[in-house]
Amino acid sequence: MGCKNNMKIKLEKVFLIFILISAFIPCPADARNFDPNYLISDRDLVESRMSLEQIQNFLEENKSSLATYLTNDKDGRLKTAAEIIYQASQTHQINPQVILTLIQKEQTLITQSPQKISQYDWATGFAAYDGQKPVQKFKGFAIQVDQAAWRLRYFLEHPWEFRFRPNLNYRIDRYLVTPENLATAGLYNYTPHIYGNRLFWQIWQSWFQKQADQLERSLVRVKNEIGVWLIQNGQRRPFYSRQVFLAKYSFDQVKTISRQDLEKYEIGEPMDFPQYSLLESPDQQIFLLADGQKRPISRTIFKEIGFHPDEVVKASWSDLEKYSEGKPIVSPYPNGALLQDKTTGAIYYVRDEFKYPLWSKDILLNNFPYQKIISADPAKLNRFISVEPVKFNDGTLIKTSGSPAVFVVVQGKRRPIYSEETFEALGYQWENIITVSEKVLNIHPLGETLDINKLP
Repeated sequence: MGCKNNMKIKLEKVFLIFILISAFIPCPADARNFDPNYLISDRDLVESRMSLEQIQNFLEENKSSLATYLTNDKDGRLKTAAEIIYQASQTHQINPQVILTLIQKEQTLITQSPQKISQYDWATGFAAYDGQKPVQKFKGFAIQVDQAAWRLRYFLEHPWEFRFRPNLNYRIDRYLVTPENLATAGLYNYTPHIYGNRLFWQIWQSWFQKQADQLERSLVRVKNEIGVWLIQNGQRRPFYSRQVFLAKYSFDQVKTISRQDLEKYEIGEPMDFPQYSLLESPDQQIFLLADGQKRPISRTIFKEIGFHPDEVVKASWSDLEKYSEGKPIVSPYPNGALLQDKTTGAIYYVRDEFKYPLWSKDILLNNFPYQKIISADPAKLNRFISVEPVKFNDGTLIKTSGSPAVFVVVQGKRRPIYSEETFEALGYQWENIITVSEKVLNIHPLGETLDINKLP
């Protein structure tokens, strides 16, 4: 399978700059509130909020050409646009409001008359990416709508096959972006640019935010009642400890709501201390919280790492007892760091007592785009145990110069993609392929072929 040359980028320190981008939308939203890390909630993405009749009414109210548009659905039956949108939303369990927003973002078909017939044919921009020839198999309004909903659902069920995932750092259009939830990561996989997702967010805010959950991501309490809750993904998550709350939040952020409004939400998992919190027990033992465990840390290592006493949260025994006790921290890099040998120039990812070599600059750029590299004496590096080399993050596309075969890294393995149809249906882009040496390729064991015809 042929592919375009991978675009190389230089490692550089990038500051997060907020740039206001003007774009046509039905009614301008306040761009100052745009947060690239959070576009919509997971609940917004999957909850069905419009009936077939409501979709049709929405198109008519906006005087959309889609209100009277008739075409064959993916099975060859004549349907209205509203019926096609509703059918895709029900089949793939994706909110029809998301589909309508995608159509407007890609082709402005909701508010403007089309200037050319191709706007219907590529209504959701599925398999029609900037700089690439559209994949003709996916041409047509019904196919576009169905495939867009399918891919969003597929990502929710297979996030490890895609580049963007929640709670990881990415360089997107020279911005640092850390998607906070699956919905946001899914939208970046669909449109891997800030501009397009800002436009999606503006349209969504203008049309549907009033119908969405206004309290999502809010801290709330009921007047005259003890207790604070975080509204997250349609649930109310309680804080059972004052210390847990104060580790990340302050009381001036809390909104007062009625008990009736609070009880609209099911009770979710209790809130916990943030990952890598430093907790001090009543007997003054310090622990680092990591992956659900409390790991003892000595005062000597505490100082060597460079932690500040103000970072330590005093915790009660009841706060600490819910965590199992992990291995004591014996290394100044419990959260991971990049160390470079002063003599050889070799770079390692060091965590706990282990050092993982980086065999390729591309792995460094791809996996650690914003992490500082620390110069280290060989003697210091010799304190750590050498283990297997660092692999590419899941969702990375790789190949070698000697073969046209392209692979996607999935759970540490390289899965071949021999079909252009599969490659483009999943939203992968040719310019994101990284050409590596055979040695680096073989770090990743060979996995099963990824084939769209065998996908659910």
